[in-house]
Amino acid sequence: MTLTLRQKIIIGFVLLYSLLAALGFFWYRMSTQTIQDNTISLSNQIIRQMSDRLDYYFTEIEDLMLPIVSRSVTTEFIDQSDAGPYERLLYSLPVSKLFDSLMVGRTDIYGLSVVSQDGIATSTFSNLFAEERFPGIVDRLAKAGTFELIGVQRYSGVPLLTMAAKFYSPSSMNWGVLIVDLKMSTIRSFVSDVELGEHGQIWISDVEGNYLFHPEQDQWGMPVPASYLLSASNEAEGARIDRSSGRNLLVTYVHSDMTRLTFFSEVPLAEINKDLVALRNITIAIGIVIMIVSLGAALTISMSLTDSILVIQRMMKRAESGNLDVRAPETKTGEIGYMYRRFNSMLTEVKNLIWTVGEFQLKEKEFELQQLDSRMQALQYQINPHFLYNTLEIVNSHAIVEDVPVISRIVQSLARIFRYSVENHAKTVPLPVELSHMKDYLDIQSERFEKLQVEIGLDDDVAAHVRIVPMTLQPLLENAFKHGYQKHLLEAVYISVRGIGDEGRFHIDVEDRGHGMEAAVMDRYNRLFLDSMREVEWPGDSRELGLWNVHSRLRLTFGEGCGLSIVRSDRNGTVIRVSLPYE
Repeated sequence: MTLTLRQKIIIGFVLLYSLLAALGFFWYRMSTQTIQDNTISLSNQIIRQMSDRLDYYFTEIEDLMLPIVSRSVTTEFIDQSDAGPYERLLYSLPVSKLFDSLMVGRTDIYGLSVVSQDGIATSTFSNLFAEERFPGIVDRLAKAGTFELIGVQRYSGVPLLTMAAKFYSPSSMNWGVLIVDLKMSTIRSFVSDVELGEHGQIWISDVEGNYLFHPEQDQWGMPVPASYLLSASNEAEGARIDRSSGRNLLVTYVHSDMTRLTFFSEVPLAEINKDLVALRNITIAIGIVIMIVSLGAALTISMSLTDSILVIQRMMKRAESGNLDVRAPETKTGEIGYMYRRFNSMLTEVKNLIWTVGEFQLKEKEFELQQLDSRMQALQYQINPHFLYNTLEIVNSHAIVEDVPVISRIVQSLARIFRYSVENHAKTVPLPVELSHMKDYLDIQSERFEKLQVEIGLDDDVAAHVRIVPMTLQPLLENAFKHGYQKHLLEAVYISVRGIGDEGRFHIDVEDRGHGMEAAVMDRYNRLFLDSMREVEWPGDSRELGLWNVHSRLRLTFGEGCGLSIVRSDRNGTVIRVSLPYE
């Protein structure tokens, strides 16, 4: 069955809007998933950083406590703890002085206690409190010499984070326990700097499955819901959707191997997707209105369009039969009137073109003359490089006559650099040719920087099988001098160029020891380098165009898998890798 134009327009609109609706639904699902994935990644990074900070903090506390378990005054106390009260007092005084010296300036430490195996304690704040906790703490200590996080304990209503370690007296093999009570305000300070949206929160679970930290202080020391612990029991980190509280929460978790703490973050899904849901609802409403209006307009337009097309169809048949004087009515307005007038203009142009073939032939002759003029101008431009070469030869001759070998060598290197840059029009060159050009450049820079140390580690036999785009290595070296050293007012002291073969690829690492770029800038470059097959223009500042130009030439010449990547860039220097095909 043959469909009319009107039916085709209506069916086309229906199919179009069906496709748009499907694409919209797919976009919403993918956007929601992408937002959740990005939130999970960001939350994991945040709580991983928090975990690393606490790991470092607890390690610092352990290092600070080493003098207590290693000093003789401490072991003498646990050896003499079964003596009389007076003797215990005498042996506890040096331990108290040791406590005081270690706690100077450490406002994060609430108190220190040492308890002997007989349950006798000496403490900076309460011997009785230490002795009461001693049996429960000893049961938690698996082996001597290792600190364990005991959990949250309260003294006179003050919440304390307790650490403890068992140690032995080397002379008598008596043992004791060192108890370190930290202020929970210190743990709170690690978490208070982190924000996860309006209603998001971060909390910490200890190895016993209790809250070590929670935004609500009354939860400290209370059991963590079993659903959270089960999901985090077998993985170092992960994420899931929790619905046990009646709300859909995006929960991410990271486990610390050192402290055996588990860090959790909670963000309501409604908060993550609220802007996207609102945008979806508005888009659906607008789409329905547009669909209704456009379908009505399609019906109206199709009726007018059909009649107009029939008119132009009759005119075209008459023109095809050879009647170039036929004309469509020009009384119509809008697009149809424009189409009629253009049809009339087209017929007029066809008649004119029949008489203008000779004029086009004349223009072709003029174009040939312009090409000849361009070739003459190109020959004229070659005079300038020859003039510069001759000038450099004169300077070199005078340097030799005046016995100044440094100037002679620099001039010769400069002449080779200029000749390589101007006269080398090959798409690729053997790597040894490019290395020779690079050595000329470094020879000049060595005269400029007296302390510069250059290391080149490339096997000549291997390099002979590698081709490279001309002018690849010199911009990287220039970038190292300019941004690694000069930008930070540093003396250029080291440049390294090394080659590595790896599974069909040959990698050249250019390294400096200046100050590198920020991590965010390095990541941005690497993302753009990986995604450059879809990029045709540098999306950033024109002053940062050098590395991008080198990478683009390599990628366009050798294809995907080749180009630049930044291996490392920090305060100790930068390593930029050039990846090339290896025959």
